[in-house]
Amino acid sequence: PEQDERAAELSREQNEKTIRSTQTALRNFREFLISKYPSETREIYVIPCKELDAYLASFFVDARQKDGSEYEPNSLANYQCGLERYLKEHRYGYSITRDKEFKRSQEALKQKQIELRCKGKGNKPHKSMKLTFADELILRKRGLLSRYNPEGLLNLVWLNNTKAFGHCTGFHGSTLKWGDIRLRVTETGLEYLEWMGPDNGDVTAKSKRGGTDSRVYATQHSPQTCPVQDYKEYAQRRPPAMRYEDAPFYLSIKPVVNLAALHWYNCQALGKNKLAKMVKTMCEKGNIPGRKTNFSVYQSCSTLSEAQSNQLVLICNNLSQQAAQSMASHPNTGNFIVSASYDSSSDTA
Repeated sequence: PEQDERAAELSREQNEKTIRSTQTALRNFREFLISKYPSETREIYVIPCKELDAYLASFFVDARQKDGSEYEPNSLANYQCGLERYLKEHRYGYSITRDKEFKRSQEALKQKQIELRCKGKGNKPHKSMKLTFADELILRKRGLLSRYNPEGLLNLVWLNNTKAFGHCTGFHGSTLKWGDIRLRVTETGLEYLEWMGPDNGDVTAKSKRGGTDSRVYATQHSPQTCPVQDYKEYAQRRPPAMRYEDAPFYLSIKPVVNLAALHWYNCQALGKNKLAKMVKTMCEKGNIPGRKTNFSVYQSCSTLSEAQSNQLVLICNNLSQQAAQSMASHPNTGNFIVSASYDSSSDTA
C-alpha cells in the first residue's frame, strides 16, 4: 500500500505537468486566433476540421512569443500535442497529429521546424552544463560539499544519492523517504547503502540494472570521501524523531546552528523548490560559471580516475584537519547562520 501511495503521488505530479502543458498550448492558440481571426469565437472542438486545419497551419507559421521572437521547434510540436489532448478530451472526431484531414497543418509544422533549425533554433542554448570533477573540488574547498556544516552535508548527501540512485525508477528528491535507502553490511563486514525504493520489487528493473547498481559500497581506503560515512554523519545529525522509515529524507536546516551541537536539522522536509535547485544554488554560492542544474549531475561521470581519486582524498583530508583545528581553537563561535536559500520559514514549496 505504501508503494502504491508513492507511485500515485508521482503519477499525480506527472499529470499536473501534462495539464499545465495542455493549458499553455490552448491559451497560446486561442490568443493567436483572437489576434489574427477576431471573428472566430467558437470553441476549437466545434470548428470543422477543414477550418481548424487552416487555423493551425497559420498558427505554426506565424505565431510569435510575447517578446516578438519565434518559438523553438520543440515548443511548436509540444503545442500540437497539447491541442491534440484537449480535442481528444472533448471527443473531437479527428486527430490533428495523424489524420489526413490535417495534412496542411502537419506539413506547415514540419516546414516551420526545418526553417527554425536553419536559423539556429533548437540548439538548446539554455542546456545545462555538466558538473565536472573540477567543479566538485571547488565546491568542497568552499564548504558547499562538506561534512562539517549543515548546508554542505545536505548538499553532499543529495549529490551522493543522485549519482548512485538517480537512475532508479521512482527516485525523486521530494518524495524520498528515510527508509528508501538502507545501510547494510556484507558477510565480510563491508558496509554499503542499498536503494529500497518503489522499484525494488520490479524484477525487470533489477535485471536491467544488473542487480548491483542499486548499491553503493564504502570506500574503506578513503573514509573522508566515503558516501557511506557521509550518510552516517547525516543520520547522526538528524533529530531522533526523523529516523523512522516514512520520514522525509531531506530535512530543512535550523535557522541558526551551533556546529558543536549534535542535531543540525528541523523535523520538517526540505521544500520541493529548494530540492529542484540544489545544484544551481550551490554553484551560484561557489561562483562556478555556466548554467548548472540538477540535471548536470546526471551528465557527470560517476567513476573517477586513480589520479582524480587521490586528489579528492588529499583535499578532503586537508579540509578535515582544518575543520578540526577551527573547532578546537574557536569552540564557542562555531555558529552556522542559514542563508535565505535554506530558510525553512520562507519555504512554501
